[in-house]
This record gives sequence, structure tokens and C-alpha cells, in this order.
Amino acid sequence: MEEASKHSLLTLDIRIKVTDYFVPFINCTTMVFARDKWYPESNLPAHGPIISLGYDTNISLVTGKTIQEKFYVARRRNKAAHCWTTITILPEQAGVSKEKEYLKFVGRSCFIDRTWRSHYFILITGVKHDITLDTWMDLYVFDFLGVIELILVDINQSHSSLLQYKYHNIYYNLSIPLIKELQEHIRIPTIEMEQSEAWYHIECSQRDCFDSFSQLGKKLSLRGKYFWTTEELTLANIAKLSDLRDQIADKSKPNTRHVYKDLANAVSFHKFLSYVILQDVLIYGVVGKRPYHHFEHMWRLGMFPTGGYGFVIHDIKTYSFVSCYGVRLNSTMLDALSSPFDNTSWAYMGISFITVVLVFSSILTRCSSNAILLVVGISLENSVSLSAFEAKFRQKAYSMVGVNTLYAIWTIMVGTLLTNWYKTLFTMEMIVPTVYKSPWTGLLEFEGIRIFMPFTFFGGANLDSDRGDYLDGYLFFYYQLLDFTHHIRFNGKQTNDKKIAKKLFKRLQVHFGVDDNMNIVRNGTSGTTVGHLQYYNRTTWEDFPIQPVLYDADGVKVIKSLQTCGKVALMDTKENIAEITNFLNDYHQTAMYVKVNGESFFTEGRPDVRGWGMPPIRSDYVEKRLKRLISSGILTQLKAMYRMWRPPKLLGYHANWTGPRDKPVSRLDFSSKVTTGFYISGCGLIGCIFVLIVEFVKYKYYKMHNFVNLYT
Repeated sequence: MEEASKHSLLTLDIRIKVTDYFVPFINCTTMVFARDKWYPESNLPAHGPIISLGYDTNISLVTGKTIQEKFYVARRRNKAAHCWTTITILPEQAGVSKEKEYLKFVGRSCFIDRTWRSHYFILITGVKHDITLDTWMDLYVFDFLGVIELILVDINQSHSSLLQYKYHNIYYNLSIPLIKELQEHIRIPTIEMEQSEAWYHIECSQRDCFDSFSQLGKKLSLRGKYFWTTEELTLANIAKLSDLRDQIADKSKPNTRHVYKDLANAVSFHKFLSYVILQDVLIYGVVGKRPYHHFEHMWRLGMFPTGGYGFVIHDIKTYSFVSCYGVRLNSTMLDALSSPFDNTSWAYMGISFITVVLVFSSILTRCSSNAILLVVGISLENSVSLSAFEAKFRQKAYSMVGVNTLYAIWTIMVGTLLTNWYKTLFTMEMIVPTVYKSPWTGLLEFEGIRIFMPFTFFGGANLDSDRGDYLDGYLFFYYQLLDFTHHIRFNGKQTNDKKIAKKLFKRLQVHFGVDDNMNIVRNGTSGTTVGHLQYYNRTTWEDFPIQPVLYDADGVKVIKSLQTCGKVALMDTKENIAEITNFLNDYHQTAMYVKVNGESFFTEGRPDVRGWGMPPIRSDYVEKRLKRLISSGILTQLKAMYRMWRPPKLLGYHANWTGPRDKPVSRLDFSSKVTTGFYISGCGLIGCIFVLIVEFVKYKYYKMHNFVNLYT
């Protein structure tokens, strides 16, 4: 009552000393919200700052953000761990907690964010009964509280030497009656668990209260293990998981490998991993309780929301695309013949050849053709003997030592070593697969381009063509693309990427009815309204350059589009495109399909990191389990086993492809390097016939010439 008379703020019949309840949080950055200005006592012990604020929301809309940015980085000499404390005194008198929406009150923007750790929210109120009602503890409790530890102080309680608090149990969840269908599918095991309470009463001294909060908070946060579930958990899946749990628990069957194999054949890898992580609590987390936390699919780090969410990195995706548009050989026939040596080597050999020909031509006057034939013959495996020209050399009184030395050097270095070296290198080049080049370095740079990519390219759940979400997946995919292009428009590093993103964003705006800031301003054109329901209209996206596909439902359409060899490309992960390229080249041999690595626009020119987002909760059971699986290598093994049991069903699977799965060697067709060998053989044969004819003609000519000279 002494404190009430000192401050006009507390004019009610308050039986407690309010400032006594501040003492356990003396090491925290404390924010005190009251209807009027409140000033702490001068003798109040405090190692952390105390900030006095009012309930005026007109001037405190960004108070929480400002405080957490300024005080979090402030220099502290206190050795105690940093914490936050928000104390609200009689919020019901300020009119900020109307209709008993206390959860929404805790999440107001005037307070620091709900995702900041070590945050205690103290409600000093006179309407404890309204707050402690179970009806306001609904399914969305985590949307408003997050990691906040909510504590209640009743001003109407009797004053005593010990402080009395009510600590909120965020994992108190009323049991819900089992629906009839669920009772028919599963058998609930009998387990004994300690019954929790919605509010825990804590009575402690000022010195021990903070430790009591910490210990109780850690104990209650461990209960979050039983409030996890996975996405899209239907009744049939619950029944299947229940049967698998019973088979694994059966000690008479020690080998449970076939159980996991059956599970892998029935569900996606994410659901398979979800069961491995949550197999001992998944059923309990659904039956009889409302699950709070969902183990969601992997997302791209660049598109994952921040604000307190954790992110567990899994891998880095690399992408490729495949097409037969404008594909050409990387070399012509001349390139294939010259490939064993580089241009410098061929230049030196040409100079040497001309020099030797000139030397022999100067010796063999009026017989330069003989000199050329001599050098060519020596170069082609010593097929010419010098004895035929020895008489002419001697007639001109040339020294045979120099001629024989030049002949020997050219025969050994060119006619023997160089020729055999060339044949060896050329043979090695023939067995190397033929390399083809694509004119594309980027996809969206071409006008009229059409790109196919899987629905999960930007992240999210795998879709099934047999379910209704197949059509809804189109809308979700294009909304992700809209958000991605909106991000690139302002944050892209390349000017060309910004231009492309701007064009795509303008086309998507019409379908979703948003302005340049992603605010909805009108009805979109992506759906058709029938009565009061809106249905997705797939025809509105048929002319869009980017098309999401499912390989099982759209495989035939994708293959036919690629076979046209127009401006069409299929984009997927690098390993999937490698297998798809092998299938297309084996399945459609009238064209050559080439894969090109990378597409900077969709990855923003940086690695595409994928992983799982973790909600902001204390003692995250799934995050701990997931990190252990990753660090121990178990997750890699699980992924390899799942891929072995259920290989990805790409284009080749749905086209009944029975071709080779391994990387093919060079084709033995008219476009392979092996045919170059046959061309060379043919050219050599023609050259030999030509030289033979030349020699024969020359022989006849010289014979006739000598005969005429003899009788004239």
C-alpha cells in the first residue's frame, strides 16, 4: 500500500509491492510498460537497463525493433547471460487488451520480437481469471508467443515474504476426442505420462526466482517433442505408420530393413525422413493432441524467411539444362585431322617441309615435282628411296654426304618418329567421345524460349498427379516465381538479370493482381470463379516461358517438345539432367541433345543452398535429431538407401526406356570421330592413286622425251 500512494499509476487496491517482482530480472534489459510514466526507485538493484514506456501505440509502433537493435549490441560489463524482460502493468486499464485477446497483446509491435531468445514477458494484472482461462490457449499459441516465456503476477494476491508467480506452460494442450475414423485405423498404446498444467505456481525468494524460471522452462520445453508432426499426415498415413511402428516394436522380428523399404516405396523422401526422426513420437503427437510444430520440406536459403527461424543446411544444388536447339560439332573434319598437334607445331612442320623441298628443288633443277614427291614420300613412312635420284645428284657433282645426311634426318625425325607419333595421337583422339556445343550460355536471354522445370525447383513439397494439389501446385509455383523475380528486381547483382526479372514480374502481376510492392490491389486472372469458389485455370499460363512439369503426368509432352529441337529446354538438377540426356540421345537418335551446366539467373550467380527451416522454439527436438543424423553421416546413408529402393522416376522411366543407364561412349555413326579414320583412309587411297598416276605419266613422258631426243 506504501508503493500505491507513492505513484499515481497504481491507485487500485494493490496488495503487493510491484518493484519486488522486478528484482529477479536485475541482469536483464527490462522494459516497463504502464499507463502513466513510471520511474524506478533509486535503491532498486539493477545490472541491466530499465526502460520506462507507455501504452501509447501511436508513438511506440517500432519501439520493440529499436530497443532490440540498440540494446542487443550495447556494451555490457555484466558477466551474467543476457536476457530480455518485458513488464506490463495493468494492461487492461489501458484498453490495449480488448476482448481478452492476450495472445495478440503479447505479439504487439511495441514489444520486442517473439523470436528473441531469453525473453520473459511479465503480465502484472488484476484480471488473472480471464487470462488463465483455457479457452484462449488455442492452436495458434506459437504464432503469438514463439519463444517468449509468459509469466503472470496477480496484484490481488496477499502480500508475503515470498514472491508468487504463475508460469505459463506453452505445451499444455487439451486432449481432443478421437474421431471415429481415426479410432478404426489405429490402436493407441497405453502409456503413463505426467499430466501437465496450464499454469505452474512458483513461490520463491527474490534470489532464487530466476533459477526457478530457468529450470521450469527447460523442463517444459522438452515436452515439445510430443507436439511435432509432418505435413499432409492423412488418416491412411497414420494407419500405415501405426502398423510400421508395431512391426518395428516386435522383438521377434529383429530385421526391420524390409519395413523401412516398404515405407520408402510408399512415401516421399521427406516423409521417410520424418518418420525416422519422429518414429517414437509421431503417433502420440497426433492422437489426442493438437500438433504445434510441423517438419516442413526443404527450401532454398535465399527464399527462406528470416526472423528467428533456424536453418539446417543439407546440400548445395547445381543445375543444368538440356536441349538439341542449334547443337553443332565442336570440330570439323579439318579440326579432327589437325587435333593431334597445336597450331604452332603445324606451323613449324610446314616451314620445315618447305625448306627441305626448296633444298631438294635447288639440287634437282627442272625437277621440282620430283623434290615434292620425294619429301612427301619420305614423310609418309619412308615410301621413297633416294637411289632413284642418286645418279642425277652425282651428275651435278653434289656431295652425297650432305644429301644423305639431310635425307637421313628427315627420314628418322619425320618419316618415322613424327608419323608414328601422329598416328598414335590420332588413334587416341578417335576413341574420345565426340563433343557437341550448344549455342546457349543462358536460357532467358533468347526471345521465344520455353523452359520446363520441376515443381520443386524453388522448394516445397513434391506433388502427385493423382491428388488434387497437382493443379494447386501450379499456382504455388508461379507465386514463388513472382516472389523470386520481385527479389531479383531490387537485389540482383547483374543488370541483365534485373531486366529479365522485370519482364517476368510484369507478366506475372496480371495473374496475381499485385502492384510493384507485392500488395494485392485487384483480382488476379489465374483462376476462374464458379459461385463463391475460385478454381485454378491452367490455360492462363500456357504462353508463359517457364512451365512447371511432373515427369509422370507431363513426360510425353516434354519429350515431344524437346524433339522439335526448337527453343525448348528442360532444366533440373545436374545429376537428373545427366540421366535425362543419356535417355534422350538413346531414345531419339535422330538428334543430338546437349546438356549445359549452370543458369545464373535462377541461382543469382551464387550457390543454391538447400535445407530445413526450424521454427523458433526452445529445446528443438527435431533440430537436434536432424543435426545428429547429418554430422554422423546417417542421413547420407538413408538418402542412398532410399534412392536404391525408390530411384527417381524421370523421363526415361515413364517412357519405358530400356537403354543403358551408364554413360555412353562415342556413337559409331556418321557424326563420330571413328568415321574420320575412314575418311583419312579414303583420302590416303585417293592420294596414292593420284601419285601412282603422276609417276606413270612422268615415266611415259620422260620415256617419250628421251626417245625423241635419241632420233633427232
